[in-house]
Amino acid sequence: MKRFMVTFQVAGDDEMNRGIIYTTQKEFESENLDKLFVLLEEGIENESIQPEIDVPFIEGDINVEYVLIHDDNKKEIYRDEDFDESKVSKPRSL
Repeated sequence: MKRFMVTFQVAGDDEMNRGIIYTTQKEFESENLDKLFVLLEEGIENESIQPEIDVPFIEGDINVEYVLIHDDNKKEIYRDEDFDESKVSKPRSL
């Protein structure tokens, strides 16, 4: 099994919260990248993977996607073509 570090994007998905975007990372083990994609797709769909609990609460509808994947050597091996780090929101301090 190989280890992968996956960066998820959690973004507002309705008029009220569009433009609110956070990221969080989680480590996964998988035989290869193709099997990791299946694991991630199924996990997001059936909600066994819930990165939204690791970011500040976003009221309303949200969209969850994996946007970056790094291997054990911290080499980027996948990047969603629409992912733009400059649009990620900074958490507000209390």
